[in-house]
Amino acid sequence: MAILISTFIAFLNATGVVLNKIVLSRQKVGHRPFVVSLFFLLAFFTLLVYPFFGRVEEPVSSRYLGLLILVIVIASVYNVLYYHALEKEKLVEWELIVMFSPLVTILFASLFLQVERNLHVIFAGLVASLALVFSHFRRHHLQFDIFQKGLFLYLFFYALEAVLIRLLLNVYSPVALYFFRTAGVFLCLFLWYLFLAPRFHGEPPLTFHQWENKHFGWVALISALAVIQMVLIYYAYAGYGIVYTTTVLTFSPILTYLAGVVILKERIKKRMILAAAIILSCIVYANLAMLR
Repeated sequence: MAILISTFIAFLNATGVVLNKIVLSRQKVGHRPFVVSLFFLLAFFTLLVYPFFGRVEEPVSSRYLGLLILVIVIASVYNVLYYHALEKEKLVEWELIVMFSPLVTILFASLFLQVERNLHVIFAGLVASLALVFSHFRRHHLQFDIFQKGLFLYLFFYALEAVLIRLLLNVYSPVALYFFRTAGVFLCLFLWYLFLAPRFHGEPPLTFHQWENKHFGWVALISALAVIQMVLIYYAYAGYGIVYTTTVLTFSPILTYLAGVVILKERIKKRMILAAAIILSCIVYANLAMLR
């Protein structure tokens, strides 16, 4: 069951990346209105299921409230970096850096969470991550533009948030935590782009004047898929651990490139096939280690 759930999450993630890229780059909706509307709909869709699955296990202490606020701030920052880079960069260039996130996340979880220190699962995760990295490595990528540098900050913030999320899941159910997180991020981004960015950065005020009905439809679809994906990730974090879940999710970039082959008619290289075989072997090994 664990591998089926995590593989389904990887499939949803790959689908979401392709849809996000189509809306941001091909339809040119702009990352500012996109992320604001995205997080509004994420919070809205999660609120619909909150009465059924949202729970807070105990009165929230100031410690957990502080962690939640920190998660909201971190998520607000890294999502801007993530989507701005996805809008501006080619998908292959963007994926070249984002694919490091499983490796960084596994290292963070194994360092800071005692319960995550299953050496067999950590080993499988590191091998899978390195296989993914080396399958994409090219020497001319040693120089990075401003958007790619922003993605390196994203890697750090994403891994740190994963550790904090695992701690917060001791108090919040996955649905409750995701609702409070997305609602908080929406509020931060809305206030920033509507009031603060125009004043301090000289950016134009947030507007949706150039949006069409189809754009809102695309974002609604992306949001619905993302809610399913992220809530399942939170359940997997709580039930199977960050390291195991992230190990299986290393297969997501492979699926993204397969989607590129089918949809965008890109060519797949032999080293990608080899990486996929290594990652699948690591996933099987991690599952056997979990059963010991």
